[in-house]
Amino acid sequence: MSTQLLLSGHDFLMAENHALALDPNTPANITICIDSAKTVLVPQELYEPALAEGYMAVNDKAVDDDECIVTARKGEIMALIAVGRRLTQAFDNRPWKVTYTSPLLDGIVSYTKAVRIKTIGQNTYVTISDNGSLQYAEVFATTDPTNIAFVMNKLGEVFKLNRYEIRVSGENAGEIVENLKDAFNNCKEA
Repeated sequence: MSTQLLLSGHDFLMAENHALALDPNTPANITICIDSAKTVLVPQELYEPALAEGYMAVNDKAVDDDECIVTARKGEIMALIAVGRRLTQAFDNRPWKVTYTSPLLDGIVSYTKAVRIKTIGQNTYVTISDNGSLQYAEVFATTDPTNIAFVMNKLGEVFKLNRYEIRVSGENAGEIVENLKDAFNNCKEA
């Protein structure tokens, strides 16, 4: 059996309920997509598990006492994600293969100069990639279209985003596109 869950980093009740709904003796593959502002990407060649908390802290995303770090990988990029300990404990001692992922990893595009903006819950995920080479990735703890427009205008000054394909998805994608289309003529709803 295979299943996927989209959870916030502290959504342990949903994870526990899902874990209880599965037969504890039946093997399953479970992928949990974590919606968390406490997400940091690190090149795999630089990643060392013993330094994970340090990577988080230096990016102003320090791990709290009730949290632990889970990892996800896409190609040569590692995502470090702070989650509530109870989330991972819900799946301990079960015959299941649990993997984690992050919406931040989904935005890396291999075929063009691309910007991906995705809102989920209270967070906005922004990735800038150039033919598969990650240029920038960040999670912002806001989905306010005005705040996102401010950030994107500043990033546009650095990365010359008018040369990039910009796609926006999520709950308020239309509003975000409206706020960005004057500055970026290549911005569309995904």
